[in-house]
Parts: sequence; C-alpha cells; structure tokens
Amino acid sequence: MSTARPPVPPAKASGLRRHRALMARLASGPAPEAVLLGDSLAAGWPEPALSRATGLPACNLGLPGDRVQTTRWRLAAMAAIAVRPRLAVVMVGTNSFADGDAPEAIVAGLAALVALLRTAWAPPVIVLATVPWRAPPPGRCEADRLALNAAIGAWAGNEALPLLDGEAALHPEPATRLEADRLHLNARGYAALSAALASLLRTG
Repeated sequence: MSTARPPVPPAKASGLRRHRALMARLASGPAPEAVLLGDSLAAGWPEPALSRATGLPACNLGLPGDRVQTTRWRLAAMAAIAVRPRLAVVMVGTNSFADGDAPEAIVAGLAALVALLRTAWAPPVIVLATVPWRAPPPGRCEADRLALNAAIGAWAGNEALPLLDGEAALHPEPATRLEADRLHLNARGYAALSAALASLLRTG
C-alpha cells in the first residue's frame, strides 16, 4: 500500500478556530452516540438529518477544507475527549483527490484514520463514504474519481466496513443534487445521502 500523507493541522486560522470550537462542544457534552468526520461535504450535512438517518443523537465534526491528513490530525487532537459513539461516519477525500493525490495514498490515509478512530473512540460501527459525483478539478477526470472510489470500496470490503456509496445515493441525476459549484451538496443531495445512510444501517 502507498504511504499516507502525514497528519497536518488546518491550513487556515479560521479552520483552527472552528476545530477548537468543535472540540469544546464535544468536551462539554452531551456525549454523541453518532459522529461524522470529514471535509465540507460532511460539514454541510444537517445534524437533524444525520440523527434521523442514524436513529442516534449525532454530532457533526466535519470541517471545510479538510484533507484526509487534516481529519487525521484533528481526530488525534480530539482523541483525549472520552466519548464512545456507537457509530462513526467518515466522509473525506474530495479535497485530497483535487490535490492530485493517488488513490493508493488516499486509501492509506483513510486506513490510518480508521485505525486511529478505533483506538481513540472504538465505535462498534464505522461507515466509510466514497467521493460523490463532482465536477472534475483541474488535472483530474471522471475516470480518476471512479478509480478512487473503487479503491476505497475494495479496502472497505477487506475491512468489513459498511460503505456509503455516494455514487448510488445521488443517482440518477447527481448534478441536480449539488450546488452551482458542482461540488457541494444541496438540500436534495443531503436528503438523498441521508436516505442512503438510513438504508445502509437498516440492512447492515
């Protein structure tokens, strides 16, 4: 497996401030039974919709701008907070993809992130999300994103992790479920994603 990028803090001061605010909220309780980790796609997921989809009190720990290595750094910083969620959803990778990282490097980072999550909070269920359809960033193409999702799916299968398939969730008209930037999800997109997560958890 390729080497993962080392953990790094958020690049912007505003990201660090928001990260600290999330840590303070997590530390002051009540302890969530479901947590969501990841980038802006995770951060935009409304907590009430996430709680309904999981059937659990949820806390959204997503942060816009996160790469896989940023989420790893932030989880390491939060690991000392004694929470024991029953479920964790990991949705990160679209920014690493846009940076040009190879699928193998992204999957290696996700593997390290999941290992840390198991050590820190030991959730019985960890759901790993693929990268939903998005406008190809400069230097990348649709085939690259599909290759990344195939690599994520293969690794998740080997680890027996439930896979939230963003491709299937936004099918058949993914563009109608995104904002005008063709990257971030709109209300329809999050409704579709919530329905897919609820179905996954029911059948899993």
